[in-house]
Amino acid sequence: MGISAAGMLSGLDVNGLVTSLMEVEKQPLANLQAKQASFNSKLSAFGTLKSAVSTFQAAVKALSGDALRALTTTSTKADAIGVSATKDGGAAAGSYSIEVSKLAQSDKLVSSGIATDAKFLGPGSMEITIGGKPTTVNLTDATLASVSSAINKANAGVTATILNDGTQDRLVITGNQSGSANGVTIAATGSLARFDSTPPPVTVPPTEPNMARTQTAQNAEMTIDGIAVSKPSNTVIDAIKGVTLNLAQTNIGSPATITLAKDAATVTKSVTAFVDAYNALATAVNKQTAYNAATKTGAVLNGDAGARSILGSIRSELGKAVSGATGLSSLSDIGIAFQRDGTLKLEKPAKLETAIATNFEGVSNLFNSASGVATRLAKVTEDMLGSKGVFKSRTDGLNASIKGLEKSSDRMELQLAQTEKRYRTQFTSLDSMMVNMQSMSSYMTQQLAALAANSGY
Repeated sequence: MGISAAGMLSGLDVNGLVTSLMEVEKQPLANLQAKQASFNSKLSAFGTLKSAVSTFQAAVKALSGDALRALTTTSTKADAIGVSATKDGGAAAGSYSIEVSKLAQSDKLVSSGIATDAKFLGPGSMEITIGGKPTTVNLTDATLASVSSAINKANAGVTATILNDGTQDRLVITGNQSGSANGVTIAATGSLARFDSTPPPVTVPPTEPNMARTQTAQNAEMTIDGIAVSKPSNTVIDAIKGVTLNLAQTNIGSPATITLAKDAATVTKSVTAFVDAYNALATAVNKQTAYNAATKTGAVLNGDAGARSILGSIRSELGKAVSGATGLSSLSDIGIAFQRDGTLKLEKPAKLETAIATNFEGVSNLFNSASGVATRLAKVTEDMLGSKGVFKSRTDGLNASIKGLEKSSDRMELQLAQTEKRYRTQFTSLDSMMVNMQSMSSYMTQQLAALAANSGY
């Protein structure tokens, strides 16, 4: 507020009077601002609860699919045969005897020696065929480097490299895919004829092709529990359902035993994480909706029906039995129960251990069947967090209210500025009138005193 001379002559406290009156005038604005702050606090609180529901939803999804059918995998000859089981691949607990007689490999062809600075003058072509699919490479006046580059650019299913043996260069062509169906043949003509891999016509004495086959494409060959199995790759994903075998060495005469066992530790960890996530959500909701009887004060969302519905909807699903289940139909069947404070607890770990040991599939079904706990909770949390859920509707409503209050506050501040200006004008005018009246009173007093002196009284 600027310095004003008003009131200095009359003694009227214009600034004090205006300030006092404006404090009364500003009370409705203060009420609006307090309401706006309350709505902002609620908006922040719903953001906190939305984050807690998202975290809980992630824990629910961690139980979905075949996550609770996790298996441990071991190999008695891990250096020769590695093994892993995918959680969603349908693998079953069991053991298998595997003996690998051949590893899968790709074709490899090597040219005869070529002088490092050699040039192949004139036109030439190479038809590279893999599995009946030909790719043609045409070059004119080529070098070994340009031949190698052209082959790689042709995407023929092979990789060309140049190998120096100490005196000369050699072109090495390797098939990109292993397996007997991926053999490589090269029919070369013209200036590139020296890279032909097909046997020449019968000659006496017989001659070898220009490109020597130093490695022949073949399948991996093995027996699994006495059954012959042939696969084109050393990464075998379809021999045992849900299991990946990584073949690194042959083990003829010394079979490896592959074992898949129920992974009780992982299942227990996932279930415990689910319980912890629910408790964290319950704590967050209770904190935002609590009422303190001693101080008679409520938290930010105390009394908010939308906030209360979050925990209510989830608790309802946690308490329902799984329809059609055999053996395990509720959380209590695996030792999980509600506590007096509304939290969950795995209060009987032995129950879960027994369920895993005797009904491994049933534990997964308890959570993941059509009416399973995780299946229902995934739907509930998805609805809550969706475009028509409680968070969207409540935050949209709060944002609309805040926006309305902001507009009202802006209008009120404008009105207050005008009111203050009016008060200041009025009191300044009053101040001027009082100064004039004081001057007139002084003048009259002087005149009356002079009149009395002249009259002899």
